[in-house]
Amino acid sequence: MKLNTAAYYIKEGLTNVKRNRAMTVASITSVTAALLILGLFLIIILNVDSMASQVESQLELKAFINDNYDAAKVAKVGEEIKAISGVKSITFESKKDALNNFKKQLGDKSYLVNGLENDNPMPQSFIVKVTDANMMKQVSEEIKKIDGVTQVSYGQDVVDKLLGIIKIIRIVGLFVILILFIISVVIISNTIKLGVFARRREINIMKYIGATDWFIRWPFLVEGIVLGLVGSVLAIAILGFIYGYASDLVNNKLIIFTLLPAGVVIKQSLVYFLAMGSLIGAIGSGISIKRFLNV
Repeated sequence: MKLNTAAYYIKEGLTNVKRNRAMTVASITSVTAALLILGLFLIIILNVDSMASQVESQLELKAFINDNYDAAKVAKVGEEIKAISGVKSITFESKKDALNNFKKQLGDKSYLVNGLENDNPMPQSFIVKVTDANMMKQVSEEIKKIDGVTQVSYGQDVVDKLLGIIKIIRIVGLFVILILFIISVVIISNTIKLGVFARRREINIMKYIGATDWFIRWPFLVEGIVLGLVGSVLAIAILGFIYGYASDLVNNKLIIFTLLPAGVVIKQSLVYFLAMGSLIGAIGSGISIKRFLNV
C-alpha cells in the first residue's frame, strides 16, 4: 500500500468518526463496556496466575543424605545435585539445623525433643528448588540415582494435585477470555453495522463507479480501530481506578493473600487492552461492512 493511499484511508476513517458522532459515542460506549468485562476477567486471571507462580516458586524437594557421609562426601553429593538439569538452587541442612527447625515447628511443645541434641536422629539433607515446578518428579528421579542419597521427598501427590489445579485455572481463564472476546466482537459488529447501514447508499454508489472492495473497506477498518482504541483507553482508565481502590483495600485488610499492585496490573494489561480494542474494532468493522459490499 502506498503512503498516500494509506494517508487517505486514515483521513477518511477519522472523518467518519467525526461525521457520525452519535454512532461514534454508541460504539465507544459498547467497546468500553465490553472491555470492562473482558478486563475484569483478565485482571482476575493475572492475579490468579501471580498467586500460582508464587506457590510454584515455593515448591521444593528434600534429598536426605547418608548419616555416615562426612563433609567432603556431602559436598560431592551437593555438586552432583546442582549439575542436574532443572535444579535452580540447593541449600544444605545439617542434622543440627534440622533439629532446630523441627523445634520451631513444634512451637511451645518443643520441649518434647529436649535431650536429642546428643543423639540427634534428624537426617542431614539438601533442600532443592527447581526452575520449573513441572520438573519436580524428573529432578527427584535423577537425585535418587546419586550415591549417598537415601530418600527424596517432595509430597508428590500434593504437588501433582496443586499443579493440576493451577493448570485448570489457567485453561479455564483463557477459555473465558476467548468467549468474552467473541461476544465483544459480536456486540461491536452489531453497533457498527447500524452506522454502516445508514451509509449503505454511499457504499453502493462507490461500488457502481468502480471502487474496489478494499478501497471501501479500509476507511471503515480505520474507523473501527480508532473506536476500539478509544474504548480500550477508557476501559483501562476506569478499571485502573476501581482496581487501585480495591487492591489497596484488600492488601491492607487481608494477610492471607495480596493482590498485584495497580501499577503492575495496568502496565501488564495496557498492551493487551490496546491490542484487543483495536482488534475487536477492526474485526467488528470488517464483519459489518462485508454484507454491504455484496451488491
